[in-house]
Amino acid sequence: MQSLPYELLQLIASNLLPRYQCRLAMASRHHHRYLYTPLLRWHAKKHPILPPKHKYACGDNFVYSSMSLIEFNEQLLLYAQLYINKLEVYNLTYGYMTTVTSTYIHGRNDMYTIDMMQLCYFIQSSNILARCYKYIHKTLLIAYLGSKHPLLSLPDEILHNIMDMLSYSDRKAFITSSTYLRYLYD
Repeated sequence: MQSLPYELLQLIASNLLPRYQCRLAMASRHHHRYLYTPLLRWHAKKHPILPPKHKYACGDNFVYSSMSLIEFNEQLLLYAQLYINKLEVYNLTYGYMTTVTSTYIHGRNDMYTIDMMQLCYFIQSSNILARCYKYIHKTLLIAYLGSKHPLLSLPDEILHNIMDMLSYSDRKAFITSSTYLRYLYD
């Protein structure tokens, strides 16, 4: 494309939609100034393409070595690198996951409530989902916010002592007060 005269590229670009004209102008390094017209500058200023928001967290548990959260195109994707050389990609907007290993890519699997609870259990200490609630799946949001229960921040021994001191009906009421607590104690 770099060897074509810019007049020919302008003729081709004039038959494209503005979005594709911008892409053609960006792809042409040598003829950028001839293809990137004032009208395209106006389109780019009027509807800018925002860069994706990105967060990164090192895994502090025994499952994930690192996690990366990307928000773009009204979707929330979580990439979780496991210690066993496996990458899990979670689409937190639509509630499905994909597993990638060195030998295969396991296709899209719907995340069930138990999968969402397990994910919340492993990412609760990293706070990677903080301020990213806009595009998150409803069930996952309820599970994640339930994992932030104030009593769950206590050490396990103290929490078990509290649970042992409660009567059966109070313990049952406490456990059923949150879907995350039901996941932990049922």
